[in-house]
Amino acid sequence: MAAMVVKERKILVAVDESEESMYALSWCLKNVVSENSKDTLVLLYAKPLRSAYTALDGTGYLFSSDIVVTMERHNNEMADCVMAKAKKICNDFGEVSSYQDINF
Repeated sequence: MAAMVVKERKILVAVDESEESMYALSWCLKNVVSENSKDTLVLLYAKPLRSAYTALDGTGYLFSSDIVVTMERHNNEMADCVMAKAKKICNDFGEVSSYQDINF
């Protein structure tokens, strides 16, 4: 009998704050990630670009550097929260041997 070849795949799943995103991750774990495989699941969360925060908003008011720092901190906390939720879903699934997360 020929030995079965196990493919090593990287599967990318983009996640965000929505329930639909977490459902898509769950669906992927149930339907795409193979049992006893060497698949690596890559979780991707794309944060809004910092350049989107200009010093001058649309109404003509200037943002102080404190507000810009606060908005950046909020984006980082949101990314951490989304990734923690996604990792919990992966851990609860139990058959994911490895995953990596990417925040950019």
